[in-house]
Amino acid sequence: MRKILPIIVFLLAFGSLSIVNAQTAQSGSIASLWKGVGGKSKWNATDFILFTANGNDAHYLQNGRRFLINKKTGECRFEGRTMNNQNIVVLFNYKTEKLLRYFVNGKEEKKHDVDILTSFKQVNEQFLRDASLLFLPTLMDRPDTRVGKVSSKIINAEKLHAVSFQLKDNFIAGDMLFNADDGFIRQLIDKEGNAFYVNGYKDIGGGLFLPTIFKNLQHADRNTTFTTVAAFTDMEAAKFENL
Repeated sequence: MRKILPIIVFLLAFGSLSIVNAQTAQSGSIASLWKGVGGKSKWNATDFILFTANGNDAHYLQNGRRFLINKKTGECRFEGRTMNNQNIVVLFNYKTEKLLRYFVNGKEEKKHDVDILTSFKQVNEQFLRDASLLFLPTLMDRPDTRVGKVSSKIINAEKLHAVSFQLKDNFIAGDMLFNADDGFIRQLIDKEGNAFYVNGYKDIGGGLFLPTIFKNLQHADRNTTFTTVAAFTDMEAAKFENL
């Protein structure tokens, strides 16, 4: 018993040390990603973001779909065109998933209509898919994001950190490869094995940087490009209330 006890104590201590080291590596990875964005404080100080998205395997909405969001309240204004060429404006809250107003070709529709609710669900889901890519570096720090172990890989003569992750509602899950020095994501490999090359980091305002190009060399229809991304500290309330 006297010989076994020290071994048990050692194993417990070694296990605790491994957990601490893993947590430290995860914290370091998140800190690096915030560095690439421009800093967590700058992100938190920015309330409004406008972006235009293309691609991302969209089946209901055409390219050039535009979202304006209030990060604090969850209010969102969508402007775009459906695949059957209807111009729609949808005002909703992406945090509560509540539809506020819905316009088709400039005319307001009843928001409780079954077809309108179905369309709204498609718009909301597309927003979440687009936002999951554009805001990916910041989403890694959310409490509902699962982050795995961190490892190192050499790709194209560049040392990258690799970490597995899963976002809330599983909109994106897989492996992320990023440069720990500049905090920029280089590759994204989703749970289906699709590899995306990530670049196009742009200053969207106020010293904030976000990735705008997600390129899949095997499946071009899964490419996603954000042609416009802009951050604002102020925005007129009418944008989220009226046509």
